[in-house]
Amino acid sequence: MHNIEQKAKKEDFSDIRKIRKSAKEDILDETFKKAEISKGLRSEPEENITKKPFLKLGIILIIIAVLSLAVINNLPWMYIKYKADYGAVEELYYRDFKNEEGHYYKEIDNIFESPCVNCSNNSTNYIGLTKDDFSNIPKNTSYGFITLAILGIVFTIIEVFRRRRNFSINTASIIHSVFASAALFIGVVVALLSIKFIGFYFLLYYNKPFIEVLGIKNIILIFIAPIILIVISYAIIMIAIIVMKINFNEFEKKLKSEKSHLSYSANRYGDNL
Repeated sequence: MHNIEQKAKKEDFSDIRKIRKSAKEDILDETFKKAEISKGLRSEPEENITKKPFLKLGIILIIIAVLSLAVINNLPWMYIKYKADYGAVEELYYRDFKNEEGHYYKEIDNIFESPCVNCSNNSTNYIGLTKDDFSNIPKNTSYGFITLAILGIVFTIIEVFRRRRNFSINTASIIHSVFASAALFIGVVVALLSIKFIGFYFLLYYNKPFIEVLGIKNIILIFIAPIILIVISYAIIMIAIIVMKINFNEFEKKLKSEKSHLSYSANRYGDNL
């Protein structure tokens, strides 16, 4: 009877050792797999990749860029209305300070340019804008949106390639964040370029007496294209921030999941495995 009990105890002890050995092997195997994934030697499990949605950031950036270029080249940059000694004036000015009807007025020239050379950037500076701004700012913002379109095309190509090659979620998040950061930078640059037209309204109120001396009464100025570009740049910035925030939240969730899994393994199998 005593021999039977000892044999049973030995078998139980042997089973416990087998369980602990199996647990050790499982943990080591899982750790080894994660190390290979982090080094790029192994891809994430297929189920994690297929559940990852196709992020349409690239397509959105291309659409925004095309629409913005259409706004820059086709919509009026300025609507002006005022009363002069000879009557009321109401005109639209486009990129490069072009008036499609060919109407140009001396009063408007007096606001946007000065006869002095190299004097405050060739401007009386009553409203902080020159005719050159209607050429330089559209040109620079066009470069920004062309860059945005190229960025969207490259991102879309990389995203398609990523889905076919099954990149890890970490790699995908890094790619998304890099392109979102670049789009954010372009949005900020466009906003800073266009914001100059908004600053006009403060100077208009401040220099109104000087403008009236030039023969311009009850002036109304609306910068149509610049206001639209500011709204578009704000949308780009918000989209980029949302993408970066989503990637950060996914990374944070994965980090918490790994910590909780390690904590669970330690509590289940003990620290003396």
